[in-house]
Amino acid sequence: MKKEDFMKIVRSKAKDTLTEQDENFFGAIGEAVESAMNAESIQRGKELEAIATKLGTVAEGQSMADVIRNMATQIDLLEKKAQRGFTGDEKYKLKSLLEAKKEDIQRARQGGNPWSIEFKAKRAASALMQTTTVLTGASAVNTTNLFDDMELVVIEFPKNFILDGINSRQVAKVPQTIQRKEQIAAGVGVPTTVSEGAVKPLVDKKFTWKYDTRVKYAGRIEMTEETEIDFDQLVLQIISMFEDEVIRTWQDGVLAAILVWAATYTSTVLDGAINNPGVYNVIGAGVLHVRNNLYEPDVVFLNPGDVAKMVYMQDNNGNQMFIPEALQFAGLTPFISTKIAAGKILIGTKRTVKEQHGNFIIRKGVHGDQFIENESTIVGEIFSILSLPTQSQPSWIYLDIATVTAALQKV
Repeated sequence: MKKEDFMKIVRSKAKDTLTEQDENFFGAIGEAVESAMNAESIQRGKELEAIATKLGTVAEGQSMADVIRNMATQIDLLEKKAQRGFTGDEKYKLKSLLEAKKEDIQRARQGGNPWSIEFKAKRAASALMQTTTVLTGASAVNTTNLFDDMELVVIEFPKNFILDGINSRQVAKVPQTIQRKEQIAAGVGVPTTVSEGAVKPLVDKKFTWKYDTRVKYAGRIEMTEETEIDFDQLVLQIISMFEDEVIRTWQDGVLAAILVWAATYTSTVLDGAINNPGVYNVIGAGVLHVRNNLYEPDVVFLNPGDVAKMVYMQDNNGNQMFIPEALQFAGLTPFISTKIAAGKILIGTKRTVKEQHGNFIIRKGVHGDQFIENESTIVGEIFSILSLPTQSQPSWIYLDIATVTAALQKV
């Protein structure tokens, strides 16, 4: 309690207007009260009791000692309430108010001008969190029996699968460029049988230099220092989700490059030879197409919807056709994901596509005005280099199910 507040109480209790002598007398007591307020609770109690003993009574007959003792009780109650501190919700309400005044504060501080902020607030049942950019949507909760479940429910994304289906490996340092020699033609001349003393045929092989260039997949997230302090576990989850997102982007980039590079279906002996062909038959035609180019395919990538069409095949009479699991994918290792568009199938030879990548790199720093704004940036990146040899293109084939189905249909 301030001296001025104490004097207001004294004046309200006095029957007559206080003289200058009375003002000085009670002013001294008010200073003692203010000093006592700043002392520890036990010491304060002793000081207030001493003040009450010396004070006596006021002119209207009421004991001023009772007034002071009552004040001491009220002070203790106020202190206990003050010691409760801020809840997490209240901290973020206060932070929201500060954020709203952020530009005004900065201008005042930079200009060296006096400034003040007025806050009006009351304690009440409120939403669990008020941070609009990190945590939203909570309803008002007014209970102490509350358990904070730290398991997050997040948006589901397709499984990262493409790097299990190619010749991929992690290296300590991804080179900027890979230089390789690639055969550009079958060559001139072929070995043959020759008679004694005859000239042997000249066999000539030709190669050309090919280059693969490193690619960097990266992104960044930004957050305030308060977010890191108050949402430490959530921030860890966010960083983990961010890492997954960068990795998904990297694998999407690898898949996109393979889809553009892979060969398309031309023809096989199965064309026009199958009654009511389905997805199962399209895979068989794709395998044959790759084998006709002297490669042995070992992986197939399909959309979940097309897998369902293949498994639940029916004959001409609508009867369910059962295909053993070992034969469903023509002996290929299946990768099922929505990363492959519905109506498309990718079949390939794992060994012919080579990829190198490094560790996922994460860095933290500040840029621009972030240092003075208590903000930071987290950067995540991964380096990758992919080799797609031109001569190995026939080892992979990207099929359009409708197109190949029409080609296979027996007339």
